[in-house]
Amino acid sequence: MLNTENPLLRERFKLLLKAGNFTLLLSVPLLILTIVICYPLSHLFSIPAQVAGHICMVISATFLKLGYIGRVVAQYNLDLEVR
Repeated sequence: MLNTENPLLRERFKLLLKAGNFTLLLSVPLLILTIVICYPLSHLFSIPAQVAGHICMVISATFLKLGYIGRVVAQYNLDLEVR
């Protein structure tokens, strides 16, 4: 754990926490939408739309993981409960 007595460092971790939360807030619905487009409703979309959906699925899953990692790192360094 870093020494977070420095006010500037604490503010940066608070900003990281907000960014992680915001990234999770955006990536989860996008991931769910792409899963719905690519699998149960695939017959309603063209092949190029399905390819784009699969690409967006990989990207949104990556952002979900990055958001979660940023959130956990910020919580740990701010001495908050990591859930």
